[in-house]
Amino acid sequence: MVANGMQNIAAGKDLYSNQSLLIWTRNFTLLCLVNFLMFMSTQMLFPNVPLFLIDIGGNAQDVGYVMGAYTISAMLIRPAAGWLVDKYSRNKIMIGGILLMFLTCLLYNLAENVAIMTLIRIVHGMVFGLASTAIATIVVDSLPVTRLNEGMGYFGLTSTLSMAVAPMIGFWLVGHFGYPMLFAAIALLTGLAFLSSWLVRTVAVPVNTSGVASLGFWSNLLEKTALPAAWVMFFLAVVYGALLCYISLYAVERGISNVGLFFTATALTMLLTRPIAGRWADKGGTNQVLLVGLLTIAAGMLTTGFSHTIIGFILAGLLNGVGFGACMPVLQARAVMKTPVHRRGAATGTFFALFDLGIGLGTIMWGYVAAASSYQTMYYFTLIPVALAGIVYYRYNIARS
Repeated sequence: MVANGMQNIAAGKDLYSNQSLLIWTRNFTLLCLVNFLMFMSTQMLFPNVPLFLIDIGGNAQDVGYVMGAYTISAMLIRPAAGWLVDKYSRNKIMIGGILLMFLTCLLYNLAENVAIMTLIRIVHGMVFGLASTAIATIVVDSLPVTRLNEGMGYFGLTSTLSMAVAPMIGFWLVGHFGYPMLFAAIALLTGLAFLSSWLVRTVAVPVNTSGVASLGFWSNLLEKTALPAAWVMFFLAVVYGALLCYISLYAVERGISNVGLFFTATALTMLLTRPIAGRWADKGGTNQVLLVGLLTIAAGMLTTGFSHTIIGFILAGLLNGVGFGACMPVLQARAVMKTPVHRRGAATGTFFALFDLGIGLGTIMWGYVAAASSYQTMYYFTLIPVALAGIVYYRYNIARS
């Protein structure tokens, strides 16, 4: 009896330490490094793809389709990736996905026309979706529940920090050495991510102890508890796609050459906002965080449309950084907050599937809007999905009250 009691006390201490203390564990730090290297690779490439497509004979609609193909292919693989990481080794899915990313990066030098580039982007989107879903799931497993919003905010800083420096490095490489050097650099970074991923300690696949089995194909792939937050993120991703895909072309139209400062300004405010928003949400301020975030995104998109100078672009970047920096980590944390441990992979896959779908559909849709009107008008129209995101979240909260 005494021995059993001592074991229970020890187990209780272990549980308490896991639930309330460390965020920056060895695994969490390594996962942040892997994610940073992966996103450096993709963010160096992402804003240069539209310009590369124009160079090889593409037009605005081609840009929309190619950029959309990447995110839609990532979206399509996300549910399956979530199921895989819930059923098999999360570490092996992560390592395998990053290896496939590295191999895909070696193919970019073969992109001589829009069709080949589209195919490469489809493959790249799929393997990125596979790897990033596994990484995000392992991160959730590594964080104490009571500090989940804060931890996701810190983890999100890795992708934000890459946004701060990667586009400018990518533009510099292209300007001084051409696209082949850019493609070599993204392959190198992905290779480093692959090597670093081997250092992450293996995370056991959680066992279903609920006594309730998921039935049916879609029930296994999608997690319904993640859908409310995921649908809000979908509409915000539609807006985000307009920034990622078309801001470089919009800057060229305005006669602005150093558009990399827009991405830097966005990233810097996201760096500051993410941990603050996470701590605020953990203390019960989720509604306030999202309200501030949505209003700031709306202000940022209006400023983007009004901007004619680099100062205006920087201000727009600052506002958008605050808005997306507040909303993204909080919505991602909410997507897994009510999810059983053994379904975290499915919840993560569901969340990112709708995120990718929003960016993919948005980039295609905004290409038609820009062609029919102008980039300035297109950015004004992004206020519609911002409003829809607010309506979905409002109705979701009413349903819960």
